[in-house]
Amino acid sequence: MCGRFTLDTSKISLKDFGVTRTRYMPPTRFNIAPTTGIAVIRQEDDGERELVEMRWGLVPIWAKPESKLPLMINARGETVATKPSYRSAFKTRRCIVPATGYYEWKKLPDGTRQPFCFSRKGAPLAFAAIWEGETVATITTEPNAEAAQVHDRMPVILDRSQYDRWMEASPLSEEERRWFLRPLPDGSLDSYPVDRRVGSVRFDDPSLIEPAPGL
Repeated sequence: MCGRFTLDTSKISLKDFGVTRTRYMPPTRFNIAPTTGIAVIRQEDDGERELVEMRWGLVPIWAKPESKLPLMINARGETVATKPSYRSAFKTRRCIVPATGYYEWKKLPDGTRQPFCFSRKGAPLAFAAIWEGETVATITTEPNAEAAQVHDRMPVILDRSQYDRWMEASPLSEEERRWFLRPLPDGSLDSYPVDRRVGSVRFDDPSLIEPAPGL
């Protein structure tokens, strides 16, 4: 489960994501948490690719205003195409959440949890996601070798060659679904332990992505 991530706007190019319109200019953030507004890239009906702001935590189209639903920040790749909360969005409302890193927590023998920061070698992160209304959920999958050392899940991270088809408003075949929702190849990620302050939304500064001393 990916519950926190980073976006350093100085390290990404919207052109690399094919963005042609912007309705939102995201700030650099080092501790992006669920329920907040995040940057989302989606393809509009006219074919233009647009950067918008959405709330991280998907609300299904069938949900009533008074419904008390669990916080749907992550959809599992294994069930996103069939689970009622996600399947409609997965068919035709797929999008990308740009990022430069994400955090995951490793349970230590003494019962405490140590946060790690993950980034992709030589490239930004493009989280596969789905949207509904003004809300969004990212998608997770089995971990690759680096991620497995910390957690049993990782975000689905897309390659540039996958962007166009992923954001088309048409259902994916089963073969395409497997192609998109696989983990990154082993060796694609860098990771290191960071300060435990990242566990609190009160903190959001560059020191959070610095390696924790002594670990």
